[in-house]
Amino acid sequence: MFLSEKELVNRLIEHYDKYFTVQEIGAGYGISDLLIIRNKTELIRFMENRNGTYLKHLDDIRVFEYIRKRNGVTLDEMMEKLYISKSKLRYSIVKRLEEIGAVIKKENFYYRGSNFKLFCPNVTAFEAKLEDWKKGLAQAIRYQRFADKSYLALDEKFVHRANQEEFLKYNIGLISVGPRVKEIIKPISQRPLDPIMRYKVAEETISKIHFTCEKLHLT
Repeated sequence: MFLSEKELVNRLIEHYDKYFTVQEIGAGYGISDLLIIRNKTELIRFMENRNGTYLKHLDDIRVFEYIRKRNGVTLDEMMEKLYISKSKLRYSIVKRLEEIGAVIKKENFYYRGSNFKLFCPNVTAFEAKLEDWKKGLAQAIRYQRFADKSYLALDEKFVHRANQEEFLKYNIGLISVGPRVKEIIKPISQRPLDPIMRYKVAEETISKIHFTCEKLHLT
């Protein structure tokens, strides 16, 4: 049916055109072929409030979350608890967070900026393969670190080869893709295993959309 995985992904995008979809978002466990963020309205409102600001690195999110949950922390405490060097904290991470108003410093203590928040996306992740269901399943399992649901999408010509028991075992959805897109196995929604990576998906999405808008503006 399909000559490439890109064609298969494009068919998925066409099928899910009513949803907020993003491609090739990296969250530390591979780059997903396609994501659906289901709380679309909240995300758009959140991005408008952010006004193009986003956290670029995973450690930025880790540090912000650590500060957010505490009533004032020092660099020494963060260095000890987060295993990040003091120089990197002071001259890179905390500096960036201060510049965008995510944290504020009072004497030697750092506090969360009152107006800065992280967004918790409701994510459905898709791995697309033409026929290699075993490799695709392994990658889809990794997406459970940040996704509420994770699917493998296979070309309809080869979907019969997939061992459905394995998908049920790991709570991974299975989709047949052709002229019709058919959900063969529907996974149960579950809380992502890594909340930091979930936030990273949102930040990567903001970054990607901001960059795309800048390119369109320049052209």
